[in-house]
Amino acid sequence: MRHEFVLLLTQINNTAMISVDTMEVILRTVPGYFLFAALGFFIFSWVNKKPVLSMVGEIILIVVGILALVVMLCGYVPSPNTEGMNAEHLKIVINMLLLFSLIGFLSAISLFIRFIRKNQFAPLLVVIFILSIILFFNATRLSKIKFELNRPNTTVLDSIRQ
Repeated sequence: MRHEFVLLLTQINNTAMISVDTMEVILRTVPGYFLFAALGFFIFSWVNKKPVLSMVGEIILIVVGILALVVMLCGYVPSPNTEGMNAEHLKIVINMLLLFSLIGFLSAISLFIRFIRKNQFAPLLVVIFILSIILFFNATRLSKIKFELNRPNTTVLDSIRQ
């Protein structure tokens, strides 16, 4: 069993880096939906005064944070110094991965405190909620930058005018 696990890790480390375009799709879709769900659980928990729902949101953010950390540590993200890469664009992708990891870490601390104290630590939940909203808007900014980088020289309107 241990040998198979080491073999799997070796295969993961030997795979090629994920392209920035694929990384963006991964950052905007799957974690984006999970982030949206976690925010929904937080809001629904505060409105209905049910702390169990905020725990579900924390667990979701922990899972997404772990996935972001794995993507960073396994070498899937190219360096901003890579030739042919837009450094500003790649730095935003890396910052998003770091923010996902930070939110996951803070959510783990919050859950740990909740289990020790048998009560939620509201200031930490507010910080997690605010960071999650900032992350949501960073994803939107990433989409805008991606569109500006891939803006075509001619548009459909230019073709019609000719």
